Amino acid sequence: MATRSRNTEEKLSRRESILDAAEKAFIERRFDKASMGSIASSAGLSRALLYVYFRDKEDIHLGLSVRAARSLHQLMADFAAPCDTGVGAMYAIGKAYLHFYHHKKDYFRILTLSAGMRPSGPPVGEDCTDSEVDYAAVDEAILRLMIDAVQRAYDDGSLILPGSPKPVEIALYMRGSLHGLIMLQDGNGDLFDRHNVIPETWLENSLNLIARSLTPT
Repeated sequence: MATRSRNTEEKLSRRESILDAAEKAFIERRFDKASMGSIASSAGLSRALLYVYFRDKEDIHLGLSVRAARSLHQLMADFAAPCDTGVGAMYAIGKAYLHFYHHKKDYFRILTLSAGMRPSGPPVGEDCTDSEVDYAAVDEAILRLMIDAVQRAYDDGSLILPGSPKPVEIALYMRGSLHGLIMLQDGNGDLFDRHNVIPETWLENSLNLIARSLTPT
């Protein structure tokens, strides 16, 4: 039993070493220019051994997306924890997402690329890799955190909306709105410069507009 435990720990450690090397390679060379060979060399492993732990380069990238998504989930939970109301927690989750973008941009871009490659999230089945299973779980955990905040807001009366949309619908609205705003700003620096708009201030103001649209009048 002890040997099996050590073997498991060794496998996990080696997997993390591969992800460490891949994270460095993807950040320095970007995903499309990083090769399995360069990742293997950085990790001090043979290229063949990489395929023991990951199906392909996309699967390694998904493993990094798990890291990034777990970081985002923890940040959202930490921001929301001290809030007295559900709507306050919803706003705090939005603030956490902006903080994640500003302070963990490499992870933000890893997640954005992953969403582009797998827009609906990976299915979970017998042929799925560990990365796919873990990514599906943490992606659902992020959505669940947002849904719970909305449900709490309904329950404590801090959120009252016509027609009482489902909590999941509001959570998806929040997530889509925030991500869309960030992507608009991230890819259109010239547009903002041309109109003398400060991106950071605009994002904060936009979050306030979203929050205002969800605040009872």
